Amino acid sequence: MPQNIPAQSQEIASRLKKTDQELRDLQSSVKTGMINVKVLVEFRNASERARQASAAVQQWLEAQGKGNDPYLLLPQVMAERVSMATELLKDVTHDLEGGDMDFETPGLAELNRQVKTLADCLAKLFPNSK
Repeated sequence: MPQNIPAQSQEIASRLKKTDQELRDLQSSVKTGMINVKVLVEFRNASERARQASAAVQQWLEAQGKGNDPYLLLPQVMAERVSMATELLKDVTHDLEGGDMDFETPGLAELNRQVKTLADCLAKLFPNSK
């Protein structure tokens, strides 16, 4: 079975590259005016996140294939996750301030609980940053 891993990894990498190109094509095909700007921005952001995750998988497979430690990629993946979360939180804040979301928005109460949990965890890392 280990002999199949490199071939399987190559197939996956090839499919990821193809998917990446399809996402790029879709991003350039969907234009302003076709759909609401917020929906378009969300689509482009989600496509970009998918492309970044795809690139991380490709890099992982390449590192494994070369006998390198793929776990060295985890800080980059975590940095992307933090960046993505930061951007999403900015978008939600903007939507709240703009009145696009309110108390009845589905999922907002759970988001509030999770943000409080996150704030508690971050306070442990940054105790003097109030």
